[in-house]
Amino acid sequence: MNGVDIPVWIQAFVLGGIALVTLLVPAKILFELTKTSRDRTRRARDLADRLRERFGGVRLERGFFGPHRIRFTIEGRAAVVTMPDEDEVEIRLEPKLAPAFPLVARTRGAFAWPVAFEGFRMLPMLRTFDALIDESISIYATGAFAGYVREAALDGLPAGEKPRGIAESLFVLRKLPGVRTFELRMSPRGGFRLRFELRAEDLIHRPDELESAVHHAFQLYDALVTM
Repeated sequence: MNGVDIPVWIQAFVLGGIALVTLLVPAKILFELTKTSRDRTRRARDLADRLRERFGGVRLERGFFGPHRIRFTIEGRAAVVTMPDEDEVEIRLEPKLAPAFPLVARTRGAFAWPVAFEGFRMLPMLRTFDALIDESISIYATGAFAGYVREAALDGLPAGEKPRGIAESLFVLRKLPGVRTFELRMSPRGGFRLRFELRAEDLIHRPDELESAVHHAFQLYDALVTM
């Protein structure tokens, strides 16, 4: 039995379609990847320009496999800002002295988790902290350090008085304009870092708000690490 002869024009059409798809799909993927990279670079460059309005030594380091890093100093102290995602900002302090104990402080969601994990340690929540200061913040620590954090935040604070010290800094970070949630994490290996999930771009477009965040990050570092 003779096979069916396929017209040459059909063969050429099918082969042309395959070649077109083979070329266009990778080209589209490459374009999207480079577009994302260009957008990330533009946002990081814009943020670096705004940081120069408030900080010294601002330097943009481009990341090939991760977010760009913007290094800067404030009163001689070094820090780094990154944007892991479009709606996230992370501040990492780079002091010479690393935290000795793990701690997590973060915005409380709909469900208050009783424990948190940091540096391969399970940290219980400090029950008295959120009840007295701010029910929207949960803080986790363990052992004698948990006792220190509780005393430093609550000792001598009359009912109804405005929070101060550790409590004040956490409260300010929680209430920064445009911030949906914040999370402070510190540990001997993980260092000292703050991450903000944004609902608006106030923290990116307003250097004064970012300066406030960095200021209170160092306030917390001084109270929790160099105490």
